[in-house]
Amino acid sequence: MRDLRVAGDGEWIGFSRGLFPDLAERLDRALGENARRDGALADDALAGDTVQPGRAFDDRLDAEVARRHELREAITALADISDPAVRARFEDAFATARSIFAPIGCAVPEPESFLAAGIDLRSLATAAARDTTLAVVVAPHGLGAAAWLSLFDGAARDDASAGRPGLVLADEVRAGFDALDRPPRAAPAASVRDRLHPSAVWTLRLIPASDAPPLMGLGHAHGPHATLSEMLVLQLRRADAGCGPLDAETFTWVAGELAGGALAAREVFDESERAVRISARGVGSQGPHLGARPPVG
Repeated sequence: MRDLRVAGDGEWIGFSRGLFPDLAERLDRALGENARRDGALADDALAGDTVQPGRAFDDRLDAEVARRHELREAITALADISDPAVRARFEDAFATARSIFAPIGCAVPEPESFLAAGIDLRSLATAAARDTTLAVVVAPHGLGAAAWLSLFDGAARDDASAGRPGLVLADEVRAGFDALDRPPRAAPAASVRDRLHPSAVWTLRLIPASDAPPLMGLGHAHGPHATLSEMLVLQLRRADAGCGPLDAETFTWVAGELAGGALAAREVFDESERAVRISARGVGSQGPHLGARPPVG
């Protein structure tokens, strides 16, 4: 069978019209009648020539076929996860990401994009099955501080996400935000064509999502750590689901360093301001309420 992913324009058009024969026939007839009425194709009609449909119609059919093909590939990618409960967690992660980033028009890559980038989906699924506290997190990196502030602070303008908290960034975090907005070096990253956010790259990892970090009392050197984007996605997911926030009584270290390596960022939920607060502390700081959420993937 001919692989339509490498088919030429003519084959796409023929296949598209084959999918919707009744619609194609009706449009052909309508276009022919309109053309004859206008007299534009009177000579062709008298000569018995067939009136061809508009190119725009064929383009729309092509776009619909391409969309269905992409959807089928996405379903196939997650279908490799044999455990239905685990597969549902991955499906929910992608659906939730689309909902979270829709207000800023940010497109989310499909699962097959991560497979193409080299992610080991089966290993992630196995780890997720072993530990239900690991959340499947689809997160963008490179959005910039303004986009994240809009998703939190600007959410009150969106009825669907009116329960979201605010986001407070310390001065050191604002100044060095780019250092915290990078994808992890060792993790495969996927991208998607996005006119509004062309520099965004996405990761798919498992992040411990218990109320408090699983590892406590450690300095920043005892990583690895979840990225700032991953922690913010987790907080938005909890808020949109009507659940309590992470780190209501604890702090979580964030990947990346500030001020030439002297400082690192930490995340906490500030109940007094009902906001997720990102502040900075010395990389050697330790304490019973400061911990890490080591990612998997």
